[in-house]
Amino acid sequence: MDLGRFETSLAVADIARSLAFYKALGFRQTDGDVAIRNLTLRKGDCRLSLYQGYLEPPRTQLIFWQGRVAANARALIDKGLKFDDGQPRSAKDGGAAGMLRDPDGHPIYLIYMPVFHVNDPTHARKAPAYRPTRLKPDRRFGWYELNLASANLERTQAFYDAMGFRLVARDDASITLQNRDCRLVFRRDKANPGETRMMFRQGDIAAIAGDLMRKGLSFERRSNGLGLNDPDGHSVIFAYEPSTVRTEPA
Repeated sequence: MDLGRFETSLAVADIARSLAFYKALGFRQTDGDVAIRNLTLRKGDCRLSLYQGYLEPPRTQLIFWQGRVAANARALIDKGLKFDDGQPRSAKDGGAAGMLRDPDGHPIYLIYMPVFHVNDPTHARKAPAYRPTRLKPDRRFGWYELNLASANLERTQAFYDAMGFRLVARDDASITLQNRDCRLVFRRDKANPGETRMMFRQGDIAAIAGDLMRKGLSFERRSNGLGLNDPDGHSVIFAYEPSTVRTEPA
């Protein structure tokens, strides 16, 4: 099932400060604006959206853009999955949107918009035609995974299997699932259900550390890499494990 173009979407308190942080990390802005309090960034195979005062609920969301919302929703409902409002909402201009939540409450949003930023004439523009893509990881950062908590890995896997994800790795404490550009790691964790970890794997840790120091960004060294927090406390982790079987996106 092609859900659409995936973006990790973060709720932020000060979008200008968050933008400065991610630009210092090396992300480039691809859409949106500080003035309208939402924007999109990209680094390698990571698409990241920042929202100030927009996300409801105000927590990390998995947003899939420009897919076949109505058709996908019918297929998901037929498999027993439930949307918050029963089914996606539709608009007169052909737009559609619907939210559902995985077994641990992580919000998943399917959105189709014929015009982006439709409520702001200064930034409104016709949405480009959607084409399925497979983004390439950044050579220095490595490949991207969104790491989330799960109270029951078996239940989580069954849910995402219904959404068209496939299992690509598993151990006693976690599972890795993938659907096109969306790669999710669920760790067995009941204590921190809402904690977001953005992970980059098998990159050049020494080069990343040197760049962070030159830019004055504080980070914590770990046995297998390093980590730091963005201005809103979201974890950004760089990990390198020589003994790990390579399971990056094909």
